[in-house]
Amino acid sequence: MKELADRAEVSLATLYRYFPSKDHVLLAISNSRYENALRRVAGEAPRGDTVQERVTNHMMREFRAGQRDQLLTAALTKVLTDTRAEYRQVIAKVEHTHLQVLEHVATAGGPVSPELRQRLRIAGDVFGAATRRWLAGVSSAAQARFEIRMGCYLLSVPEPLPVPAMASLSESGQA
Repeated sequence: MKELADRAEVSLATLYRYFPSKDHVLLAISNSRYENALRRVAGEAPRGDTVQERVTNHMMREFRAGQRDQLLTAALTKVLTDTRAEYRQVIAKVEHTHLQVLEHVATAGGPVSPELRQRLRIAGDVFGAATRRWLAGVSSAAQARFEIRMGCYLLSVPEPLPVPAMASLSESGQA
């Protein structure tokens, strides 16, 4: 926290007035990063001809950005996977904003079907798991990129998913 206060050119007391802990700062940083990403993707044309290509390109770009500052990526990942109830609301907001980013990239701002939304959630989960394994040193960056591409492959599978059945399971807590 002291280093962060120094870098922000504010007193440590000021920093603690707004953020009770380092985790709260990290959650705010993560939320800000995804809000900025949403603004950025809204202003640019998606790269790729298909939903799969556009989302894969975006996730590869996001993974490369995470590789540039592995310590920050590790800290943000750790706090976003924390299970403390006090973080639940911010984590849900961050996840929602990330999904909005993926939806915009996938459809260039167009309508998103419930099925596509479910597939994007799963692709996002694969992205997170691949990133965590890479951060933990369990897999290489090349393996993580492969896993991310495979997660995005789901976006091109033609057979429709049983979305209403999946939605009712998750609402009843059985999922």
